[in-house]
Amino acid sequence: MTDQPSESAGEGTADTSERTPSESAPDEQTETVCPLCAVGCHLERGTDRTRAVGREGPANPNGRLCRKGLRAFDAVAADDRLTRPAIRRGGDPEPVSWEAALDHVVERFEGVLDAHGPDALAFLGAPHCTTEENYLLQKLARSLGTNDVDNRARLCHDATTRTLADRLGWPATTNGLSDLREADVVVVAGANPAARQPVAFDSFVRPAVNDGTTLVHVDPVGNETTRLADVHLTPRPGTDALVFDLLSALVFDADGVDSGFVGSRTRGYDDFAAAMAEFDRERARGVAGVDADGAERVAELVADADRVAVLTGTGIEGGAAAGDAAAPDSILNLLLASGNVGRPGTGWFVLRGLVNEQGATDAGCVPDRLPGHRAVTDETARARVADEWGFEPPSSPGRDARELLAAFGDEIRGALVVGEDPATSKRTTEWLGDRLGGLDVLVVLEVAESDTTPYADVVLPAATGVEKDGTVTNLERRVQRLRATGSPPGEARSDFAILAELGRRLADDERQFDYDHPGEAFDELTRVAPTHAGVSYDELGAEGRQWPFGGESVLYREAFDTDDGRAPFRRPRPIVASERGDGLRLVTGGRASDFLDDRAANDPVVRIHPADADEQGLNPEAPVVVRAAERDDEAAERTALELAVQVDDGVRRGTVYMHAAVADPLLRRDVETVVVESQSSLGG
Repeated sequence: MTDQPSESAGEGTADTSERTPSESAPDEQTETVCPLCAVGCHLERGTDRTRAVGREGPANPNGRLCRKGLRAFDAVAADDRLTRPAIRRGGDPEPVSWEAALDHVVERFEGVLDAHGPDALAFLGAPHCTTEENYLLQKLARSLGTNDVDNRARLCHDATTRTLADRLGWPATTNGLSDLREADVVVVAGANPAARQPVAFDSFVRPAVNDGTTLVHVDPVGNETTRLADVHLTPRPGTDALVFDLLSALVFDADGVDSGFVGSRTRGYDDFAAAMAEFDRERARGVAGVDADGAERVAELVADADRVAVLTGTGIEGGAAAGDAAAPDSILNLLLASGNVGRPGTGWFVLRGLVNEQGATDAGCVPDRLPGHRAVTDETARARVADEWGFEPPSSPGRDARELLAAFGDEIRGALVVGEDPATSKRTTEWLGDRLGGLDVLVVLEVAESDTTPYADVVLPAATGVEKDGTVTNLERRVQRLRATGSPPGEARSDFAILAELGRRLADDERQFDYDHPGEAFDELTRVAPTHAGVSYDELGAEGRQWPFGGESVLYREAFDTDDGRAPFRRPRPIVASERGDGLRLVTGGRASDFLDDRAANDPVVRIHPADADEQGLNPEAPVVVRAAERDDEAAERTALELAVQVDDGVRRGTVYMHAAVADPLLRRDVETVVVESQSSLGG
């Protein structure tokens, strides 16, 4: 996209008169929060102006930063930064003034509303954006009459957070990170926090292990976290639920059930206990493929421990069918049966990946929940919001991000995409091109060129996370303030400023979006969201506060936030052995969109167990080709990958491991099993 002046009359000069919400005066030495992941480390710009310097904070008490955090300011000086609004009029995008760009957006959106109604518009937010920006986005969508608003990253932990919300009360981590120091046993499942959240791991998990805490790792593939673990269970991919059902049964056998907790804090235990009595332990071990001695040892550790904490990542989501929370339900059954919720050193930690995944959801940037996680179908919740907003939000749940993207160009005619890149979704390029190119209008707010911007009719240049004010909420529910450390280049603005102006132009009453600063939106959020009640923006302080602000870091000390204050047990699913097709099961880690994970991009490898490598006749010194196991799938053949091979006995037999960024062409075609062949066998 060019940043040369447009030749169109009246559109080549900057619009300096337009009102925008004010932000704090930028100061390069201002301390802020790292915008790259959900740990929430404190940092500031270093003296060389390129690398970040860590500052002591709740999540990085030693003031350390990870490799990514040191590069938190890289995006500021990126060569492809967007600096001027642009409109596409049948060809290449043309730079225009802010006034022209915003007028164009309003005209096109109003055209869609008049022709097709509010549910023909989609609004996609992002966990890269502040809570206040996601709050404004969902408020804008609902002011126009639709609940079709979502943030795609929410789906990464969908089964886990749905289980936590349905059975305990809130879709969030139950404890503070510092509580991990008090755990007797820490179980990490489907995650690699030593690499993905290294500062949190080294600040809280590693010291606990050094002081005597036992670390258990449940994952088909060994990784950096496994190196510190006392026990490593390697289940077959997709059997996480079965593994935790087996552990519950073995804890049951070892008299490890906390009868006092179960009797006073839960319901449905008798039915669960009956299912455990009938549970076929031997068949479960065989189907899951876990070592019997290892499973027995983990169960004994849990049964004997006073405090057990579980940390989970997206790996446990992959074993459940769409819409099925099998693995999270089984994990929560184990925690409830052993009495490990509601105290320091216990509970469930959701290892979210991106900076504000929690805050975007807290703000109501989801299709079925209002700010504070109250259902859109709840009349009392809608009335509470209406009293503050001056209008009542729609009562029917909207569509999630996957459903919205699938409807682009059909039921969905226009979309506002804020800090998100739907073109990186795990679908084929052809499919995505048809969807994104089929819209009547696509408006993208973005920092730099992305895979989605080439499809956009309007591109509005945005500020990076270190160039704006607002709040983000980390993986332990800690709400912290971002502070601008510099101004965005050219005419770029914060997403908050852009959304506030769009709201004033599109809403029936411009006063509904009359904000001068993100702090005003945060204070409004505290009046409509039960999670955020009891504190103001100015009261967050240097270290931030964990919601709910009137309580402690540990949720559910006395009761669960359910109708009767009790948490229900769920019966385990039937033991079903999956049919294994030809090839090796593909296991991936990380995210395909990890733009700073250059190790994956610069060192593309496939990891395979030595026995599988021998069977395939692979030479570790020679490159291999990885392709879908189905040879007759021509489209999959076109996505065959040439990679280096790494023989590793930490990878479970029958599986191969690749970073998601490397496996992206396969993931886009829903490939689950692959063949790994030497190039020589293919004549290469």
